[in-house]
Amino acid sequence: MAYLALYREWRPKTFAEIVGQAHVTKTFLHALRQERIAHAYLFSGPRGTGKTTAAKILAKALNCQQRAGVEPCNQCPSCVSIDQGVAMEVLEIDAASNRGIDEIRDLREKVNLSAGQDRYKVYIIDEVHMLTTEAFNALLKTLEEPPARVVFILATTEAHKIPVTILSRVQRFEFHRIRQEDIERRLMEVCTALGRSVDVAALTVIALKAEGGLRDALSILDQCLIADEFLDVSLVYQILGMAGESYSADVVDGLLAEDYARVLGVLGEGLSLGCDPRQILTELLDYLRQVMLSLTSGQKPQVEPNLEERVRQQGQQAGITKILGWLSVLLQGESQLRFAANARLAVEMLLVKTIHTFQTQAEATLSQTLMKPSTRQKTKPAAAKTPPAVPNPADQAASSTDGAELLVLESVQARWEEVLKRVRGAKKSTHAFLLEGHPAELQEHTLYIVFKEGFTFHRDKLDQPENRQTIETILREVFQCPLIIYPLMQAELVEKISGRPEETVEQRLVYKAREMFGEDLVVVTEK
Repeated sequence: MAYLALYREWRPKTFAEIVGQAHVTKTFLHALRQERIAHAYLFSGPRGTGKTTAAKILAKALNCQQRAGVEPCNQCPSCVSIDQGVAMEVLEIDAASNRGIDEIRDLREKVNLSAGQDRYKVYIIDEVHMLTTEAFNALLKTLEEPPARVVFILATTEAHKIPVTILSRVQRFEFHRIRQEDIERRLMEVCTALGRSVDVAALTVIALKAEGGLRDALSILDQCLIADEFLDVSLVYQILGMAGESYSADVVDGLLAEDYARVLGVLGEGLSLGCDPRQILTELLDYLRQVMLSLTSGQKPQVEPNLEERVRQQGQQAGITKILGWLSVLLQGESQLRFAANARLAVEMLLVKTIHTFQTQAEATLSQTLMKPSTRQKTKPAAAKTPPAVPNPADQAASSTDGAELLVLESVQARWEEVLKRVRGAKKSTHAFLLEGHPAELQEHTLYIVFKEGFTFHRDKLDQPENRQTIETILREVFQCPLIIYPLMQAELVEKISGRPEETVEQRLVYKAREMFGEDLVVVTEK
């Protein structure tokens, strides 16, 4: 007897056996009880979540000859023929390979043929989003005027590609990714029925790697059970050709220690075991994602149970700035890795670059903070505009206050592009105003942002509370200290630095005229 894959052998045969889609099964059970069956349905959702299975169960329930209640009997000739895929009244069409208008025209010609007394003709069109525009138009005509006792079930993983005209004529059911716990429970049922002893942690790994698809989970389990030995975590990773989450955790420990030799040594160990360098990088990114999510949202890391606490500790030790930096460097490298002739060398360079980037930044920051400004005068700002009050240092953390005392203008200028990028992500309008200015002076807690003549509108907008708060919040995040922004025009900065006495009425008029008309068009003559 030919071997039957686990995902086929354990495919649900009743609505009650479908895992993780209670919102779908309950609706159909009610519809069958009330005999309110629509002529067309759309089943959408990720792969391996039960769309085609549910379609076949519905087809069986509609045509079952011995149905007791609403579930199919799975014993009558109709149910058996549908399970075996040979039923005349149920036609399953793969739209990926039958996507043209000719196939849909052929369907339209055959759809009017009766399925027999008290029988439903069911058309299951899988991957329906693959149909051409012309084929969709032809299908639309049938959905608009469907024959009696004909049901269309359209299945897709990409519902956004379905034309609105089709969507408006079907009842849509969204299939969700199946919960990890539900997948683990089903896998344990299978292993128990097969008499195989397994490590529960191994089933957790399989459930995680299946990403919400029970069919994929059963396929992975099927592959792992070929080996006639105890199924543990290491065997799962070996079968899948993966380095494993413990391995990724070791790499992260090396990054935290900023130890080149340690990181490259761990990489070499993985390669010696036959792991592909691209796979190692992919797994490292997945692991760092869990570290980031755990740190920022406090959610339970989706990793092996014995690694959950390690993920949390690594996140606390690294901090969100460093984790985001690592992810940025590694993601950029991953996008270029497919073009690399030497994948091992490319990954080695990426890991070295990940450490080196942060070491360089740390050295630059330390060098800048140790430098004390010697030529900058600490004078009062121009009388025409009074700087905002500095927050009481007693209200700030000690570390933040110390950072403000050591921060110099060069440090701010060096990271200004980062500030602009973060402001743009927070509020695009504020970014548009800030883009025309630049940091020109830093005195204690006050950062003076200067605008060229002709940009008074941008300066005034930047001084509004909502824009000021956005920028000052981001400055605090970037430089780890409180900074107050003080937007002013270039002429105002010159006046402030020069230390001249309070300007006269005539001088203020000249400055105002230059702001309004530009410096080239204003000529000052003395009488």
